[in-house]
Amino acid sequence: MKRIWFAPRKLYWLHCFTVCLALGLCEAVLLTQQRLPVFRAKTDLIQLDVVVLDKDGKPVRGLTQNDFTLLEDKTQQRIEGFTAVDLEDVVHDAGPVWKHSVPADVVTNEIDNQRIFVLVVDDGRSMGLRESPPRTPDLWAIKRMKESVALFISQLNPNDLVALFFTQRTKLSQNLTSDHARLIKAVQSFPDGGGGDLVGGGLACLGARYAVRGMKGIIEQLATIPDRRKAIVYFGGELPGLPNTPDDCGIFYDWREVFAAADQAHVTVNPVDTMGLRLNGIRDNYLAVAENTGGRAIVATNDFAPGIRRIFVENSSYYLLAYSPTRAEEDGTFRRVTVKVNGRPDLEVSSRRSYWAPKAPKPGDPPPLPPPPDVEALAGLLPLSKLPLRVSAAAFATPGVQSATVTLALGVKQPAFASRTSEQIELLVKAYTADGDQLASDTQLIPITVPAAHADVEQSRYEVLARIDLPKPGKYEVRLSAKSVASDTRGSVYVDVEVPDYRKEKVSLSGVVLSSALPVDPVAPLRVLRDVVPMVPTSERAFRATDVVTAFVRAYQGGNDKFAPVTMKVTIQDAAGKRVVDKTDTVAADTFTADRSADYQFRLPLGALPAGEYLLTLEASVGKSTARRDVRFQKR
Repeated sequence: MKRIWFAPRKLYWLHCFTVCLALGLCEAVLLTQQRLPVFRAKTDLIQLDVVVLDKDGKPVRGLTQNDFTLLEDKTQQRIEGFTAVDLEDVVHDAGPVWKHSVPADVVTNEIDNQRIFVLVVDDGRSMGLRESPPRTPDLWAIKRMKESVALFISQLNPNDLVALFFTQRTKLSQNLTSDHARLIKAVQSFPDGGGGDLVGGGLACLGARYAVRGMKGIIEQLATIPDRRKAIVYFGGELPGLPNTPDDCGIFYDWREVFAAADQAHVTVNPVDTMGLRLNGIRDNYLAVAENTGGRAIVATNDFAPGIRRIFVENSSYYLLAYSPTRAEEDGTFRRVTVKVNGRPDLEVSSRRSYWAPKAPKPGDPPPLPPPPDVEALAGLLPLSKLPLRVSAAAFATPGVQSATVTLALGVKQPAFASRTSEQIELLVKAYTADGDQLASDTQLIPITVPAAHADVEQSRYEVLARIDLPKPGKYEVRLSAKSVASDTRGSVYVDVEVPDYRKEKVSLSGVVLSSALPVDPVAPLRVLRDVVPMVPTSERAFRATDVVTAFVRAYQGGNDKFAPVTMKVTIQDAAGKRVVDKTDTVAADTFTADRSADYQFRLPLGALPAGEYLLTLEASVGKSTARRDVRFQKR
């Protein structure tokens, strides 16, 4: 079992739920509604995030740099950088009622985020397994796990970035996203009967090591994101290998490494006991993990809401401090850090408590070779946003074989060109399975002519089309790196693609392509997708009343049965969830071709819709079998 990303000069996926960042190769581009500081560029500058709480557990705001004393190994240090971060605790988005249940089909690299959470669901040995033989999943604990994760997601700010990782059912995992509907979909997909198989003998120990060592991997990767608190929230029914449980698997020292890494990386671990109210010593293990990482444990309760609320509070208000150690030797020694608020012993101050000093490179050691720029752009936990991009992807069956072709419409946005410009886009596309295997890669140089922007327009916009072939059904992540030759800027964007088993499923649908009859922005190359779809896709999802926009989808009937008529139901809901279009068509059996497919088109009634946000749903059915596709769009 593997999970992504990149190492020097080679792509690889880390096991399980290890969050993916380039190991020393790239810098994540992070923006927030409140700009975080960029401390002066010094390799010896140590950064700390500090939470200060009063006796009631509420954040203490309004402190200044002079209110803090910072010690390293009992020697006072001079604070050289300081800022207070105070984010809104919980914002309930008043957007469309379906926004948090339907993922967007267009993904952008323009990320404006506030907090970073990684939700880890231990669905192996520690998913509430009953001890009485045979060891079986505790269905009540699994139900509560799903409820507690859903509760956490419901409290997120719209711009919070969250990843969801299952320790065994890795194919359900979701990489960092602010599209929280994707997280809800993943949680709902977890089987009610449990997901873990590593429940006995050596396999049980393997599952325990996955959980603990994977936690360390997450922390090490999150450490590469500076100027930010990061929080792991662990959902499970057992924490193996800590002092209060038998260490049958020999992983106690793995936990010590987790604690040391968390101290150095500004990462808190907040464990949630999904077994709920119980009075045995297991809860002490949860408390030990929280205490050693500065997190918050939720134990001995069936009401997770107050504890989850506390986790959000502690990640919403904190202080960032930076200092240059008076002891500047690169000797690799262990150093203790203490932060105090002057004259306020009643306050609870939590921060990084130690770090290992760097080691000086050995004489003659050559510096590591940097990766190619296009690969580096795909290497981040977050996509590179220097060149703003958005992408829509739609999978279509390849006639006669099991493979599929994914069509890609990539929207590019950059400062306005003052005159007509001959642009070129250097495009790299790579596709990975949910288990981390790279299955496809393609590189293109795409020429496109971009007209001069109007005087009142700040940005030039255009779209490039591409495709990538995938050999079999499954869940994939497609990553695109694009460089504008004209402006010498590069960006990247990541999109999830699910390919149905078109040859076996009773009825299935391709992805949905939207096409504008009179596109406003230039598009190239126009012919690259003609053998796949009969129209030119667009990643645009905001339209005017005068636009002529058609939704295109392809229906498939798998197996060898005689073709049946397919009922195609089309609905459009407004932001309040009211159906403003409700239409039913029949795709006749005799319209299906030898490759067992038939096309269906629907023109959006833009002229009849008031301005606002809408959800288009296409649902195909044959008997009791159904397939559904959703597209969110806006009428200007």
